[in-house]
Amino acid sequence: MKNDKTAPSNLGALFNKKDTIIAILMIAIIAFLWFETTKFEKVPDLFSNNIPPEMFPQILLLIILGMILIIPFEHIFLKKSGKNIDSARSKPVEKSTVGTMIILTAIIASSQLLGAALTIIAVSISLPLYWGERRLKVLISYIIGFPLFVIVLFNIILGVHFEPGLLDLLKN
Repeated sequence: MKNDKTAPSNLGALFNKKDTIIAILMIAIIAFLWFETTKFEKVPDLFSNNIPPEMFPQILLLIILGMILIIPFEHIFLKKSGKNIDSARSKPVEKSTVGTMIILTAIIASSQLLGAALTIIAVSISLPLYWGERRLKVLISYIIGFPLFVIVLFNIILGVHFEPGLLDLLKN
């Protein structure tokens, strides 16, 4: 019996090991988040002329799950176009990526205190500055335009009201 580690097994040719592990972890996160949506308060039938509160996040979770299920097979699609999915993975994660994750984690962790609007504004300010954007016209238009767009879209058009956070203190 020959022990050749370079020859892929049938299962290895179908699934990319790293991607499959990542997909399994992400599916576990999706399952946890789905469970959390089952804890949402039920809306009385009298007021439920639209979709129930848990439906929108569950739809998003299903869409994400569909994309996750493709991940273990992505190497097959890339191989057809002559690309090797593992070639770029030998490089370490860039410092800017780690910095971006730290900034986003810190801002999102404080989002309960800040509230949705200030969280969106904080992300809109901090990330472009961290990434090195220095053109004042671009920065100002993005810092004002993006949060305004998101807030108008959700609060006015879709009727989804954000938690005010610190902005609630300004009312009093």
